[in-house]
Amino acid sequence: MLDLVTVTPEEFADLRASLPAITDRYLFDVFGISEYTWVKLRKGLPVKRSTLDRALAKRERWRAMGGAGRAAA
Repeated sequence: MLDLVTVTPEEFADLRASLPAITDRYLFDVFGISEYTWVKLRKGLPVKRSTLDRALAKRERWRAMGGAGRAAA
């Protein structure tokens, strides 16, 4: 059985604040997720725990680099 999680509106707002803009490129660069996964998070729908954990870890790496990974197009 899949280990699924949801995020609260407050957690989603924190995720949103990490993005310079909501584009597919920034979603991938900052979180490593697709727009489809972003929409699921925004709507409060469940996603795999491993996906959310990976996204949060990637965000921390992005922040550690000063948000200066690949430049978004």
